[in-house]
Amino acid sequence: MQKVLKTEIERLLYILKLSGLSQTDFGASLGLSKSQMSHVISGRTKPSREVLVKIALKYNINLNWLISGKGHPQEKAETTLIELFNQEAAVGRGIFIEDYPEISAIPVPQTLIHPHKPSGLKAVYVSGDSMIEEKIYDGDIVIFCPKLTSGDAVYVVSVGDSLFVKRVHFDRIKNTITLISANSCYPPRILTDYETENVKIEGKVIACLHRM
Repeated sequence: MQKVLKTEIERLLYILKLSGLSQTDFGASLGLSKSQMSHVISGRTKPSREVLVKIALKYNINLNWLISGKGHPQEKAETTLIELFNQEAAVGRGIFIEDYPEISAIPVPQTLIHPHKPSGLKAVYVSGDSMIEEKIYDGDIVIFCPKLTSGDAVYVVSVGDSLFVKRVHFDRIKNTITLISANSCYPPRILTDYETENVKIEGKVIACLHRM
C-alpha cells in the first residue's frame, strides 16, 4: 500500500526519486537552475503551474495527483484534445498569417484548461523571446479562448496580416491599443486611430505548453 503523500513537496520528492536523477539533473530537465530547484524542493518557492504540467507530461504523472494528492501518481491523467493551428504567432516581430494553415489536435491535461471547454479553445505555436517574463518561450504552444476578447490581458492578436502574442492594453478615451512585450529589450507598440481598425483580438491566452 502506497504511503499517502500529503504535501506537494512530498509528491515532488517522490517523483524525483522515481526519476532516478540527481536533484540538479531533475531540475535541468524542467528548465530550472540548480538554485531554483533547491528553492522548490525546500519549499521556499512554490512551483508554477507550468512547471507542474511539465513534470506531469515528462514523467507521465497524474497532474491532478501532483496538484491535489487525489488519485494515484501513475493513474492515466485525463486529457482532452485542443485544435492546433500549424501557424506561428510572434512574440517579437509579427509573423505573416497563412491563408490555410494546417490544423491538427494536441492532447492537454484537462486540469490545465479548467473550467474552459476544449471545443471553445484553439492553440498556436510561439516564435521569439519578447514574452519570457510571462513564461512564454520560443517554441511553446499557447492555448487561447476566442470568446474572451475584452479587458487588459495577454492575447493572441492579429495586426493586419501579422500574428502576435502580446499583453494588450486598451485606452478607450484615447482610442489606442498598446501591444506590450514581457521583455525590457522590446518597447511597447502603440497603435492609434486608423491603425486600431487593423487589429483583431483572436483570443485570450489561458494556458501555455512548454517545449520539452
